[in-house]
Amino acid sequence: MADFRAVIIEHGYKTSKYEREIITAAGGEFIDASDRPLEDALRIAETADGIMVRRLEVTRGLIKRFSRCRIITRYGVGTDNVDVEAATESGIIVGHAPLYATDEVSVHAVSLLLACVRDLVGTHKRLEAGTWDVERPVRICRMAGRTIGIVGLGHIGQAVAGKLSGWGLRLLATDPFVESERVEKLGASLVAFEDLLAESDCVSLHVPLLPETRHLINKASLRKMKTGAILVNTARGGVVDTRDLLASLDSGKIACAGLDVFEEEPLPVDSPLRKHPRVVLTDHMAWYSEESQVQLQTTVAEEIVRVCRGGLPLSLMNPDVLQKLGRFAEWTPPDHLRWQLKRLAKLHKMHG
Repeated sequence: MADFRAVIIEHGYKTSKYEREIITAAGGEFIDASDRPLEDALRIAETADGIMVRRLEVTRGLIKRFSRCRIITRYGVGTDNVDVEAATESGIIVGHAPLYATDEVSVHAVSLLLACVRDLVGTHKRLEAGTWDVERPVRICRMAGRTIGIVGLGHIGQAVAGKLSGWGLRLLATDPFVESERVEKLGASLVAFEDLLAESDCVSLHVPLLPETRHLINKASLRKMKTGAILVNTARGGVVDTRDLLASLDSGKIACAGLDVFEEEPLPVDSPLRKHPRVVLTDHMAWYSEESQVQLQTTVAEEIVRVCRGGLPLSLMNPDVLQKLGRFAEWTPPDHLRWQLKRLAKLHKMHG
């Protein structure tokens, strides 16, 4: 008889062999229910000790059905589709994979920035149409000496700053949970959000989707940005008000936007973003590489095993649950996550 049961409700990946190998080797029963009708998958998950999800909205109602669950782990960095408060009330750990695609997403953010700066997509389309322009139809400016604003200095925001260091750029950052000493080590200056908007030639977003960050970029904040600035978003689609961004692009206030995430995904076929001449789009692929895919799946499985065999997770979104379980003192997060724990503790204190 297996020591514990672990169920994938949905993931959408080509294979679940990595999860199966890790969980069964640890003495667990593994069930990939992702190809079954959702209600069947949920019924199976009702008696699972560990549950793995990707896009499914894990509501308070669903959590009440998970009578034996010890951990819900999401495939990804964020957990905005999981009711973390309800999970905490039920004594369920909410896990995630905060480090699995740090390099990929930071590289993608820089790639979108460069594509916007150099008008790469527009130039390719014009060449594809048979043109050859000696005179540029769009304004292209030198990048050296420009100011780059990084909104959110989590692991990815820090990686972006590291990749841009040495490029002859002025780096600004805003994050209410990060100490100025950490920012200075990255060669950046910590400033208020409004100051970053006003001074940056490019703003790159790296914040989680929280009530206070939803539509962080809206009509008011776009007005505070420099005329001709570039906006890059590889964080969450809901951080940007799409209508306000389109209006700002159409008016010329924002010169170009590089977007990998959207308020509605998949991006509707008739979305004005798809054909906008000054927008560079990718289909929520910033996280992906062959290596990051494997790392994501193994990280999720390893966290399931760790908790279901009586241990504590390396990464979790609700450290308060350990207080509820009487085990907070046992948890020693790895060094690279300790600053994140402080950040979560401050966030909790702010919101009671």
